[in-house]
Amino acid sequence: MIFKKVILFFLFLLWGLNYADDKDSRERYLHVSTNPSGADLYVGNAHPDFSRNPDYRIPAFVSVPLDKDQVLITLFRPDFRDTSINVTLSQKDTSFLIVALAPAFDETFLQEQQADLNHRSRRNLGHRLMIASIVPLAASAIAAGVAAYEIGKANDSKKSIENTVITSGDNYRQEQKNFEEYRDNAKTAKKTALVSLVAGGIILSVGLFLSF
Repeated sequence: MIFKKVILFFLFLLWGLNYADDKDSRERYLHVSTNPSGADLYVGNAHPDFSRNPDYRIPAFVSVPLDKDQVLITLFRPDFRDTSINVTLSQKDTSFLIVALAPAFDETFLQEQQADLNHRSRRNLGHRLMIASIVPLAASAIAAGVAAYEIGKANDSKKSIENTVITSGDNYRQEQKNFEEYRDNAKTAKKTALVSLVAGGIILSVGLFLSF
């Protein structure tokens, strides 16, 4: 009887701990929309780098840990002033915020915004190129493996030819043919591996350069 009570106690304790963890890990949400719509939203930084992709696209539901009552957001939209707001959340699961963006007329400010957008486009292109470089680099690795395999087969054929006592007949000619085919295949695979490696390296280098 005592053993059963101990088991039940530990089961209840584990359930309580899991319940507490689930409760602590719950999140509230802040729904943000703007007028006009289509702004970028950055969370937790008063001076974010607008040349980087935003955390959210407006309209958006921003997830906020349950233990936080405030969240700092910054809104960015071309031709409008940047807006930073420290939002106090309600006790409900979801809070709602609508922000009217103020138009910007300062030509220097607008040029800086455009520069940030251009930089963001270059960064995104760089990231896409870095991902694309996986294809030629993988092809280079595969071609190198094929080249190694063909070289091994060519070496085996060469040894077989060198160890053959009878240097005539169909078997001898077939071994010579196999050796030539393996050798040619190895050369082709090596060239493919080199070209793919160079192409992948160039694409990766350009992607890294643009991503900064």
